[in-house]
Amino acid sequence: MTAVAHIDTTIPTRVPDPETRNNWRVRLLARLLTKDKLTPSPEQLADYLPFLNQGDPLADAVVAMYHDMKPGEGRRLVDQALEHGLASLDNPPEPLRAFFAQVETVPIWLDRDKCNLACDVTRRTGWFAELSLRNVSLMGGYLAAAAAKPLVFTGQLDRMAPRRLVETGKFWVDVTTRDGMLRQNEGFKSAVRVRLMHAQVRLMLNKSGRWDAAAWGHPINQSDSMATILEFSSVFLFGLRAVGFRFTTEEREAVIHLWRYVGYLMGVDERILPASEADSLRALWLQYFTVAESDEDSRALGQALSNVPMQQAGDHPVKKVMARIETGYRSAFTRLVLGNGSGDALGLPKSPLWTAAVLATGPAIFSLETLRRRVPGATLAAVAAGRLLHEKMLPVAIKLEKADTSFTPVRQLSR
Repeated sequence: MTAVAHIDTTIPTRVPDPETRNNWRVRLLARLLTKDKLTPSPEQLADYLPFLNQGDPLADAVVAMYHDMKPGEGRRLVDQALEHGLASLDNPPEPLRAFFAQVETVPIWLDRDKCNLACDVTRRTGWFAELSLRNVSLMGGYLAAAAAKPLVFTGQLDRMAPRRLVETGKFWVDVTTRDGMLRQNEGFKSAVRVRLMHAQVRLMLNKSGRWDAAAWGHPINQSDSMATILEFSSVFLFGLRAVGFRFTTEEREAVIHLWRYVGYLMGVDERILPASEADSLRALWLQYFTVAESDEDSRALGQALSNVPMQQAGDHPVKKVMARIETGYRSAFTRLVLGNGSGDALGLPKSPLWTAAVLATGPAIFSLETLRRRVPGATLAAVAAGRLLHEKMLPVAIKLEKADTSFTPVRQLSR
């Protein structure tokens, strides 16, 4: 289990009054999603709130260690330990020993076959996987204003949005590649590197004097880190199901399982990591009861992400036309899945024409999915095609955007 430092029980002001979240619409949605009770009890909420004030002690100790060394030395030790094992270092510092002891301990619940099934499930959804990840998972995350603050503080939103998107895509492809989470493979290494990058950002924000902990909680705290795991798993699946994809219970549980392990490697406390689909729904509800409403930063992030196709098109006339089409479809998809209120909060364009186009996509995909399940070999063919799309095209995007796939954080805050 991840080590936990001294617990601050102060409740950040981002946490809304529970009564404002427990309305009839929320109860109806919960009833439609599952027969289980999702609305947290006062006791459950009280147990969960302290996670808003907790960071990642093991990763934070490694980053603190960097500052006692020559510039670049700490990162060099981490890279060597990642690539060649801790034993390749002569007398490694204690923070590094403790950190690698945790990430290299394989949890007793880990099922590698489930992880590989989750990778196949992800691959077979092709381009729509990226659509759901980008326009439901990431956009939905921006609606949680306090959780999105670190991104606002550490990047020029418009200019850096395409690069951030590619870097997120690289991490996602790494961890959703078959056997990618084995110790020697890129998924494992990417999860560890992103975890340490988060610790570096956390340190910068805490030292900046501009982070409002009383309002937002600890930067990149345990609760918000767990929410990120939900965005990549249950929210991701929800977006795909909304557009017509079909998943068996076994497939959905496998996706939750894979991201449980990713969360474990990224320092999320096992006490709040969902172990099943039902757990993930309850975790989403806990998160809903602890997040601040969207604000102008949410809108700025949403507009920056929405504008990526136009940025990438440049002045090329044909590419600009295609970018407008892509932007219209993506925005309509976000509005359909997350709701028009969310689309307005994110500053996304609204078009009945594109809404109709997205609605028409659902029956078409559902029909193809039904056919896939009945035709022998069709699922394997879909997985192979998706793998080609996801893994062969990514290097082109990395080169185009000059993305930093070593996951090194920015050196200074942007505001």
